[in-house]
Amino acid sequence: MGEFAPTCSRESWVKRQVLMNKVRAFFEGRGVLEVETPVLSGAGGTDPQLDYFEVEGRRFMMTSPEFHMKRLLAAGFGDIFQITKSFRKDEFGTHHNNEFSMVEWYRVGMPQEQLMDEVEALVSEIIGNPVHARRTRWIDAFRNYAGVNPLTASAEEFMATCSTCEIPLPAEGTAMSREDWWDYLMVFAVEPALAKNGPEFILDYPQSQAALAQTYVGEDGYTWARRFELFVEHVELCNGYTELTDAREQRRRFDADLEIRRAMNKPLPPVDERFLAAIESGMPACSGVALGLDRLFMLAMNKKEIKDVILFPSVIA
Repeated sequence: MGEFAPTCSRESWVKRQVLMNKVRAFFEGRGVLEVETPVLSGAGGTDPQLDYFEVEGRRFMMTSPEFHMKRLLAAGFGDIFQITKSFRKDEFGTHHNNEFSMVEWYRVGMPQEQLMDEVEALVSEIIGNPVHARRTRWIDAFRNYAGVNPLTASAEEFMATCSTCEIPLPAEGTAMSREDWWDYLMVFAVEPALAKNGPEFILDYPQSQAALAQTYVGEDGYTWARRFELFVEHVELCNGYTELTDAREQRRRFDADLEIRRAMNKPLPPVDERFLAAIESGMPACSGVALGLDRLFMLAMNKKEIKDVILFPSVIA
């Protein structure tokens, strides 16, 4: 059809719209209020692993609607959801596009375990088949699928794990911190193994990966984040938390993120003071989750690449 053509067929787009309507109906049927927040803001997230688009006037394309939605929670909006576009720089691939659709929602007073049940219910509704995901702690995922204890292993043991799992070693000369090894083995060893065993939630992440989640001290003496992710068929679908409601701790984490970004020679966004003020004002206890809709629709429509369910991926937009 030519270089101007979309990568998603009209037939697939019609199916996508039917699925999108189902997503909206799912939340409306549960009494969750739909909201709409800006995609352009005066403050960007500080997460060292995310790169954002900055536009003229020191404005940022949002990597997630999280901060604005939590301001609504603090203002008394109650249970809310949003279907929106989010933007992350330099994310391309079969499961990535730097402009993508997500649904993010927050449940006031709902424990994380119940929110995970709700994620399963939504995914089941959209895929058209019941999804019953196992629930595995992060540390046990490494033990079960990579045969290593990520908290205590030495560099030599991590390298031996690569050999055992038949995955390549990092490029020669690459400096690998313990957390670098976690990321590397998660991508090359753990996630591929997850896909072979059906849907699975990974939960209880290390404190350093808590982001905006609450933490707790386990019986093992380690501090863990009340965070979860769902994996279905090689696809990471969502990221959820028992939300942090301590403004002082959140500011400490932002400052720590900025120090890491500085060490990585990454841009330093301004801290979102309005978001911190919202937490300080008394944001209610809640759980929240962001779920990638393009990826979910890929699974529902049996497509292999994200470009098959969006009209104009960034490479041809």
